[in-house]
Amino acid sequence: MDSDGDEGFTLIEILVSLAILSVTLLASTPFFVSSLTYVNKQRTKQAAIQLADTAMEQVRGLKGSSLLSGHGQQAGEAQFAAAPAVVKPYLATMQVQHDEDDTTATTEGADAPLSTIAQVSTIEGTPFTRMIYVGACEVYLTGSTDCVYPLTVGAPADTTKILKFFRAVVLVSWPDNSCPGTTGNPANTCQYVMTTLVSRASEPNFDIHRPSPTVLTSSLTFYKGTVTTAQLEARGGQLPNTWTLAKLPAGLSMTPAGVISGTPTTAGTTVTTTTVTDKLNRTDTEPITFTVVLPPTLTMPANAANHVGDAVSLQATAANGVAPYVYTGTALAPGLAVNPSTGAITGTPTTAGTYLTTVTVKDQNGVAGTGTYTHVVYPAVTLDLLADQAITLGSKVTFTANGGGGDGNYTYTATGLPAGVTINKSSGVINDKPTVSGRFLPTITVTDGIGGAGGSASQQIALIVNTTTSLVFTAPVFTAADRSTVKGTAASLTLTTNGGLLGLSPVVTVTGLPAGLTYNALTGVISGTPTTVGTYTVTATATTVTATSVLTLIWKIT
Repeated sequence: MDSDGDEGFTLIEILVSLAILSVTLLASTPFFVSSLTYVNKQRTKQAAIQLADTAMEQVRGLKGSSLLSGHGQQAGEAQFAAAPAVVKPYLATMQVQHDEDDTTATTEGADAPLSTIAQVSTIEGTPFTRMIYVGACEVYLTGSTDCVYPLTVGAPADTTKILKFFRAVVLVSWPDNSCPGTTGNPANTCQYVMTTLVSRASEPNFDIHRPSPTVLTSSLTFYKGTVTTAQLEARGGQLPNTWTLAKLPAGLSMTPAGVISGTPTTAGTTVTTTTVTDKLNRTDTEPITFTVVLPPTLTMPANAANHVGDAVSLQATAANGVAPYVYTGTALAPGLAVNPSTGAITGTPTTAGTYLTTVTVKDQNGVAGTGTYTHVVYPAVTLDLLADQAITLGSKVTFTANGGGGDGNYTYTATGLPAGVTINKSSGVINDKPTVSGRFLPTITVTDGIGGAGGSASQQIALIVNTTTSLVFTAPVFTAADRSTVKGTAASLTLTTNGGLLGLSPVVTVTGLPAGLTYNALTGVISGTPTTVGTYTVTATATTVTATSVLTLIWKIT
């Protein structure tokens, strides 16, 4: 049978096809694995959301008065303390409360309708942990609508403007290696949070027989020159209530609905009466006081100039408005802060620059006033390094002190220079001939136009004036004259001059010795046992009728 015309695949072709198919499937495997992982993760998350929804329905199915049923105070506090970081921001706004039933122990809560311990459910092999936190919070109608920790700062005195709630926070967590751990939360664990508010108010009793109206508003404060709107308030009455007033401050008017509006034109106090009348013509008349004050104003500190590192104390002072005041500041020099109660601006500037600072003051009613001042912070004053000097008597000592930083308006001064030598206060130049020999320890100081701790810088140098033809100290050696002695240790130092070689009889005096050391003029020896730790500048002066020599040294007692 002739088979030349048969069609088909050879074995080699089949093997090559299988190899290509295997490579393709192998390359697709990560995609399929990733897709399956994502689907599983989403399915697990959806299960967590469903568990949270179920728990939330359980919460909403209870009356507010029943949310804490079976909760002991100690159990609630322990539950809040052990909570992971993800729910801490919610718990910070909630006050732990307990079942008012006297038969509930403080440690009870595990068997409560909303248990204080974790409840575990397993769905498709994944364990889900559910926790429900319940606590009290309040919303103040005078501020933001956030539910805050009860009776925090800013709670209105009018309790009718406080809405009381329970906040319930549901946390569902489950193990998943794709969820990294964060600070305060368990590692390899996913978390889902849901929260709601439930009223703490008692169940309402509806009564179509409303009581007669009662005026609640007894005083209102307005601000001169400021557009205002205020509502008079009453309790009870068959609506609508209508209002009348005997008198209003100039610039204001009132609608029959009790809405006062306008722009007050005159500061002062108006004492009058107001009457509210309901639909049944029942009335209530009460005294009311209207006070018109000037808006808050600020007396600002004068424009200030300081150095980095200077202690700063400035004062912003509020007036008018209604005390107490709260102060805040913006664009302050780094390192400074405003005291919110007093308006004092204090601190230590850390960064040089020019700062246009704004201070804002708010009075008791939140009405603000602002003021500005300019604060220039200069770098601290510096003095370039000065070298020690050594010259021969009869020669000039010549060097220049150079200041830096500050406001640039420098004044130079010096102490401890030898007789005949002065410093130019404007340029810092020293260019004079000393008239006496010896060793001197002058201190050179530069001060800018502002002054203060950061407005000056000083350096001490050694200035040696040698001579072979005039009176001069020969011991100790000028280049090693300074001394250091341990407290309580005997010490001695011999002072000599070349007076004998020159046929002179100088008189030597010594000042500034550490306590416990004395100078013997007959022997020329300083000796004794120092008793007080410190750094002392000791000056020995040799004097004849025609010449003087000075020896200045530092003696440290450690």
